[in-house]
Amino acid sequence: MTKKLIYIMSLLATLTFTGCIDEETPTQQASADQVAGSSMSLNMLVNGLKSKMISYCNYTSDVTSWYATQDWGYGCYMLTKETMLDGFPTTGSSWNYQYYFESAERLKSYTVYPYFYYYNLAALANKVLTAADDATTENLRQYRGIAYAYRALAYMDLALIFEFWPTGDAAINANAKNVMGLTVPVVTETTTDEEAKNNPRVDFQTMYRFIYTDLSQARDLLKGMEREEKNDVNIDVVNGLLARFWVTLGARFRSYPDDLAKQVAAEGANDGYTDLGITTANDCYANAKAAAMAVINAGYTPVTREQWHDTKTGFNTANQAWVWDMRITATEQYSYFWNSIMGSVASEPTWALPAFGGEYRCISSDLFNLIQEGDWRKTSWIAPADAGAAKVPEKYSTQLKDESSSTKAANTNFSRLPAYANLKFRPGSGSMDDEQTGMMADIPLMRVEEMWFITIECELMMNGTTAGLMALEDFMNAYRMDDGTAYTATATHKQGALEEIIAQKYVELWGEGLIYNDYKRNGLPIIRNSEGSNYIEPYNAINHTSSGCASWLNFYIPETARSFNSALQDQMNPDPTPSK
Repeated sequence: MTKKLIYIMSLLATLTFTGCIDEETPTQQASADQVAGSSMSLNMLVNGLKSKMISYCNYTSDVTSWYATQDWGYGCYMLTKETMLDGFPTTGSSWNYQYYFESAERLKSYTVYPYFYYYNLAALANKVLTAADDATTENLRQYRGIAYAYRALAYMDLALIFEFWPTGDAAINANAKNVMGLTVPVVTETTTDEEAKNNPRVDFQTMYRFIYTDLSQARDLLKGMEREEKNDVNIDVVNGLLARFWVTLGARFRSYPDDLAKQVAAEGANDGYTDLGITTANDCYANAKAAAMAVINAGYTPVTREQWHDTKTGFNTANQAWVWDMRITATEQYSYFWNSIMGSVASEPTWALPAFGGEYRCISSDLFNLIQEGDWRKTSWIAPADAGAAKVPEKYSTQLKDESSSTKAANTNFSRLPAYANLKFRPGSGSMDDEQTGMMADIPLMRVEEMWFITIECELMMNGTTAGLMALEDFMNAYRMDDGTAYTATATHKQGALEEIIAQKYVELWGEGLIYNDYKRNGLPIIRNSEGSNYIEPYNAINHTSSGCASWLNFYIPETARSFNSALQDQMNPDPTPSK
């Protein structure tokens, strides 16, 4: 029996998702009918949601194929979205499996993988909701709450990445005229096979009310629930998702007042979904801040300097700052090291892709230069003056060694690190040479620092530039600066303040797959060709300086989806590939 088959059968977490409706066999996934009346089977089905987050080959069947590099669970799309911005360059292109997304080429070809993955995740949540329909016990109520949270996560991502937002490219915008404002089809636990075959994309007003309904139910059902591990969903996770939800709406309605009017007009629709209860963009920011503060006040505190730079546990082990994570705990849970965030991004281990292929994930020179002196996060990346140093500079926390013939032979010399290479993500247990140990790691999905930055952005939008920058300085000086140094904000106007706040948020959450949301919802510039940039060809040709979101941040709904859902025939996004 192959490693992959053992994984599928043991975790009951992989299903084939066809045309937004799942069709599985008993060897792949316990069905709702099969688990009805069985608390053990239902518990396994719920645990399958956690497993789905790290599952591979959700669409591709051959784990050895190149296509499997596009299909290894939620983390795959965290990494993909990170590469589409301007703070995450690589030193080469031969070993870059996110090449097409990063270079904004052939963007109609590879979005099939995230599209069907997210619908897979939603389908599994639907199964739990069906199986736990008669929520007469506390356990069943909690199972439903967990399922609602996962389904909300799936649709929040689907709606944001696949909805076509206005760009600075007039020609592409014109081609998107008939899909502007449309998100994706909604599939719930009550959607029939026949309905799914002709299931149109819903407008953003409906989608937002649908997501809010799921999150509201999750919040109500999970109140008071104690969780065992941080890869379990609890009310703090739901509040964090609500904070992301509301800040997205705040940014949209601030930039597009006509969309706000459409949302307000949709209140009271007879569709079974909960009204948002907002009339202004500031209402959304106020809700976002309240939800984020609920997480902060639950007792989470930011990562400390010692935790951040720990060579054994840095960003691979949950701590008091992490609100939610996913985790690899057994070799059966991953295919190959390059199909993972840790194996793709960690610079130190000799088995990971950077050392193996000689191509490193770096911070951009522009983002690095925005880290002020005294900010102890700065030594998470190699300063240009220290690149290639034969002796390890004292300021870096690393297991890499001073250069010698033996360190070169073992590939453990510090001098192999290029400028701007990261030391943020450490292999599991700090394992430098054992892939199986090094891959056993926790991956952050939500940290309390994200919540702090949401409150800072909300302060800016609700109370103005001075208030927003004071909130940023307060956070930075309380948690990220050396003793005797102070962070000083440099922005002089509101848009500049927003960009400064998001830049520091990017430094904080670098590599964690979240900043794509901030760029798209705020229409931020993406600049890779600045003077002194460390972006190489062809990636440095991809820039966005006009108003609206970068065109390539609008994912293309895959052609395959049309063959299963006839309603999509006339609802396809235009090709978002920019002209170069």
